[in-house]
Amino acid sequence: MNQIFEVPAILDVLEQRPQIGLNIVTREAVEAVMEHNPQAIFPVAGECLEGVKVLNGGWVCVDFTRRPAPPRYKSKGGDGTSDLCMCWAVFPGQKRPTVMLKEYQGTWGPWQMVGTRYDLARRPYDLGMEAKEIFGVVIASWGPEGRLLWKRDPESFPEELGTASSIHGGNVGDPISMKEATA
Repeated sequence: MNQIFEVPAILDVLEQRPQIGLNIVTREAVEAVMEHNPQAIFPVAGECLEGVKVLNGGWVCVDFTRRPAPPRYKSKGGDGTSDLCMCWAVFPGQKRPTVMLKEYQGTWGPWQMVGTRYDLARRPYDLGMEAKEIFGVVIASWGPEGRLLWKRDPESFPEELGTASSIHGGNVGDPISMKEATA
């Protein structure tokens, strides 16, 4: 538990940064922190959110009392932003779920969907997956040197996840047989 610490305020510079350990945080550790803290700071291990300024070797503050909102699509009058969350999900190609930081993509039928936001100049694709559980929303991000990269007001996030489907449509029509296609 020494890799996580309480949040008295969102500071411009994290002077007392926890050391980043070799282990990835477990679900049990997150649940134990959630029992006693409405917010906590966690070290970041990975590059899957560098496109939204959550940097490998940095830190994030997670608010466990709030949940991400559906993306605010520009095509529907929004500003194009989306929320980041700490979740329990299975990364594509893996067999077991793990605790991850991901971009919240919305509700698709019964599933809460999350995904990566790589720096597309360095990695030309992103991945989506189902979140088995969402623990909370990311409200701040600090870089590896401890400088604040961005923060958001926790009150700007809902207390509950939406249940109405926010991901609609598809780009594949009904199948036709090869006989019909070549006739």
